[in-house]
Amino acid sequence: MTPRGEYKPGNANRPGENTSMSSGKNLNEIAYRTIKDDIISCALQPGDDISEATLLARYGFSKAPIRSALLRLRQEGLVVSRGRRGNMVSQVTFRDVQEIFQLRLMLEVVATRLAAGKVDPDRILNLNNAVVSSFSAGREQKDETEYMKANREFHRYIAESSGNQRLAALVIDLMEQHERIVHLGLALQNREREFLHRHDDLVSALIDGDGDRAARLAEHSLRGGQRMVVEALLSSTNEVSECEVTIEPGSETPA
Repeated sequence: MTPRGEYKPGNANRPGENTSMSSGKNLNEIAYRTIKDDIISCALQPGDDISEATLLARYGFSKAPIRSALLRLRQEGLVVSRGRRGNMVSQVTFRDVQEIFQLRLMLEVVATRLAAGKVDPDRILNLNNAVVSSFSAGREQKDETEYMKANREFHRYIAESSGNQRLAALVIDLMEQHERIVHLGLALQNREREFLHRHDDLVSALIDGDGDRAARLAEHSLRGGQRMVVEALLSSTNEVSECEVTIEPGSETPA
């Protein structure tokens, strides 16, 4: 079985040989998104060596897209340069966790309030149903990646519905950073099922145009999520750089 993100020689899906995506710009974006997704999902874990040679062997892209992707990922703090020794996936600290949740509380709660009354009822209901179906009872295998993707799209739509493009872009970037932390902490502790939840009350508030209620629900959920993530990471200190962190009181229902 080929590991996630890895391409066998001769594979028709090898991105560097896809003639429909032959432009340098497209290949640069595909390489960046592919590597970034693997860092976020922890297929590439904190501390992993990701030299150019390693990435060339893993993904099959040419040198130019790999170098472009590494440059962008270093700028975003997901990759750290080690000089002549190449690059590695950046570590996650408890301070990172605290700062990301603090920013989400400041920005995402505002975006949720602004989105109330602006969401399309059918679309938000469908996105919520996708979240629910990703972890519905009776599934033979739990797939936290599928849940994370559906949950990300749900929150992305809310942010975009705020009507503030800059705010939405900031919220979406924070969600990706948050998702990496969730994969790292909860997956290591086999606690994925504890993190799965539905958004029925939030959906109702958004459709009804009740911005204050929607904002309260978003904040309540975020604080609960912070507590659960930090507790998971505290029991996985070998995977996370130690740094003092304060756990805000909150619910047990994560965002």
